[in-house]
Amino acid sequence: MQNFNNVIDFLKGEVLDREEEWKKERLEYQTAIMELKGQLEEQRNLNKQLIDRLDKLEQFKVSLKPIADNLKLQTKKKFHHRVKSDNGTFFKNEMNEQKLITQPNIEKILQKDKKPLLQNFLKELKNEDFQEDQVQNQIQIHSPINLQLLQSAKINQILINQNTYNTCSQRQKHHHQRSNSNGASELLNFALQRKKQTLETSQNELNSMSMTEREIIVGKEIFSTKGQLRSHLDGVRSILFQNNYIVTSSEDCTIKLWNLNDVQQMNAQTHLEPIQTIRQHDRPIFTMTSYFKSPQIHLYSAGVDGTIRTYIVSTNQYFSWRAHTDVIWSLKHHPHDQRLLSSSADGSVKMWKSLGVCYQHDLIRKGNLNLEMLQNPLANFTFKKSMTGLSIPTAIEWICKGFNENIICGYSDTLTFIVYDVTTVKAIQQIRFDIDNQFNSFAQPNRILFNNELKYIVSGHDDHKIRFLDLNSSKVCKTLIGHTDAVTDLCLFSKNVYQLASVSHDGSMRTWDIRKFQCLHEIPAHKQKYDEGIYTIASNNQFVATGGADGIVKIFNYQDVI
Repeated sequence: MQNFNNVIDFLKGEVLDREEEWKKERLEYQTAIMELKGQLEEQRNLNKQLIDRLDKLEQFKVSLKPIADNLKLQTKKKFHHRVKSDNGTFFKNEMNEQKLITQPNIEKILQKDKKPLLQNFLKELKNEDFQEDQVQNQIQIHSPINLQLLQSAKINQILINQNTYNTCSQRQKHHHQRSNSNGASELLNFALQRKKQTLETSQNELNSMSMTEREIIVGKEIFSTKGQLRSHLDGVRSILFQNNYIVTSSEDCTIKLWNLNDVQQMNAQTHLEPIQTIRQHDRPIFTMTSYFKSPQIHLYSAGVDGTIRTYIVSTNQYFSWRAHTDVIWSLKHHPHDQRLLSSSADGSVKMWKSLGVCYQHDLIRKGNLNLEMLQNPLANFTFKKSMTGLSIPTAIEWICKGFNENIICGYSDTLTFIVYDVTTVKAIQQIRFDIDNQFNSFAQPNRILFNNELKYIVSGHDDHKIRFLDLNSSKVCKTLIGHTDAVTDLCLFSKNVYQLASVSHDGSMRTWDIRKFQCLHEIPAHKQKYDEGIYTIASNNQFVATGGADGIVKIFNYQDVI
């Protein structure tokens, strides 16, 4: 009997232990379930917010359509103005070609006109009082002051000063109750709101405009603004001039192709749309390169996801392969051969067999492509600074002199450029540079340029400097200082390789004569966004294009007169 009681006690103890374990497990599972529910709810709220934003944008777009249509109809109508004079009132027909300028064109008009013209126009507006005799048939306004407000609002769509706005606001408030048409009241309110927005824009532009941004003449060169390409939703990281296209890539995960012929015909008021948008990336794009051999154009892009994606323009075909385990900072295609370089934050620089014309013929004939030739790198270049790990390459460039082919790499955490032999995959040369104590170690190279006609290799750095490297002496032979922030990109002009263009996060573009190591001129190009200005610059025989953190691509006419 005693043994039976002991067995029962033992079983009870086991049951209690199991219950305690089960309670702990149940608590852990409940906690995990609550966390998952919280994450799910957070995702649902985020999706709901995004859907609401999309709905609001669509509603806003639909609401703007009647206004745009109405404004287009108004431009086709002929108006009569009642102009006051000292002797009385008389009527004057308005020119048939007069057009109503809408709000989105105000900024472009301000950029086009010059400061003296704006001041004279504002002075003339103070002495004239325009009134309108007839408006649309469906709106009847019996107050001449309200008619005057309508016409004044249209004129001030272009330019208006503060005194005129305050006077019109008081008249609108005083005579609002005398209007016997609800449509007229709504139209007046809309006109005054547009006047206020236009006033703020025009006054700010006029006060800050020391010279016209459309044309800046410094020294012996002329840079004039051709136009702007506005389609990207985030910073523009790379620009390429390739055949009849301008290709741009952005942090908004898209690549856009623009027709160069359309760009040649554009002006400051033209709004161009890309002829094609490539959406193969799902993460921001940081770099892009290309290779052209008639009739094929191959685009290569990479960014945050560590994947290299190639796109064939003529056939609209895409390929991709996993190249690195971290962010890819730079891509460089060989100027003549079918090879591609990539540098990544994982500490490696890899050389790949690119998608050449010969592979494209196989692709057209067989309908597929063996990507193993692309996915296996030909070489892997790494530089180990210390026992802590690999240095991170931020800038790479091909060095092709005759039959000798090397590559040069710049690293973020070392003050040294490394030259590698592509055949032996070994470092054959080191070029060290010094920095000021003021900037500590923030001197990583962002861009390296090489040209066979030059004696030097040019590099742009985070410490605001442009350095010229001599491969023969393995030294830095010259340093240029001009920018007030990090130098982000460099470009040699096609017309004259002895002219160097540099862009920076300070928002400016500078042109240098590298024979005399002198700055020829500086032009403000982009506004800063989150302390970042211009990311990239590219040029061809006619244009210079810059891309900034503001998501705008600016096109400049370039004339070499040196």
